[in-house]
Amino acid sequence: MSKLNQQFQLPDGRKLGYDEYGAADGKPIFYLHGSPSSRVEFSLFGDDALAKSLNVRLIAVDRPGMGLSDFQSNRRLLDFPRDLLALADHLNIERFSILAYSLGGIHGLACAYAIPERLTKVGIVSGAALFTEPALMQNINAGTRKYLTLPRKNPFAARLFLGMMAMMIRFAPNLMTASAASNLPTPDLPIVADSNFQAGFVHMLREALRNGTRGAFHESLLSVTDFGFRLQEIQTPLHLWHGEADQNVPVEMARFVESAVPKCEAEFYPNEGHLSLFKKNAEEIIRAL
Repeated sequence: MSKLNQQFQLPDGRKLGYDEYGAADGKPIFYLHGSPSSRVEFSLFGDDALAKSLNVRLIAVDRPGMGLSDFQSNRRLLDFPRDLLALADHLNIERFSILAYSLGGIHGLACAYAIPERLTKVGIVSGAALFTEPALMQNINAGTRKYLTLPRKNPFAARLFLGMMAMMIRFAPNLMTASAASNLPTPDLPIVADSNFQAGFVHMLREALRNGTRGAFHESLLSVTDFGFRLQEIQTPLHLWHGEADQNVPVEMARFVESAVPKCEAEFYPNEGHLSLFKKNAEEIIRAL
């Protein structure tokens, strides 16, 4: 099916960008990307053929300010579930699952809390994040720590950091991919060494920052702001997959979420990192949803 670069106008006039993969009448799954990232991120881990083979209709959505989605001022974490419901209604989808990756994990948690009546299950890969808990941040890598904490500590430096990222991905993509790889654990290195993955990663970041850095800046602020709900209040069934070698989102975060959310099951992979887990197990993960 593979319908790419689509836009839907929300009730408040903003546009929401999305891509579709798989079977038009398949089981619907909304994919929530990491940050800074965009809807094209899914193509790093899966494709139209995989979604079709599993009879899935996968809809990858750009969050506000990234990709084809308009920026939303003063957005809070619990605002995005409303956008997702509006898109689901537009696509005539009543009930659906969510697959959230990396920093998309907190948006998956927000949806699990806010719209349980529409959800079948929420799956979070390498991203059951609670960055408001300092004890869970101890093993996070330097690059991710800077992206998350700098906007609150030093907004000017954070904008400079994101601006440099945008310049690098446009004019020195090889330098950008090398910089990203330097923060990854050993299991992830063969993934980022692949030239096709590198090209997809560059495309994903360029798309994320195509309209500037406001979306990415705001997302990092949301990650370290009070969620507006407690994990214990989530009633939607939650499934976590996490590599124990992950240094972008340390495994302690997933273990914390597993212990807090009532209907949560988790699978931990001893020798997998932030990318390798999803890359190797995408079929199994999508089938579970």
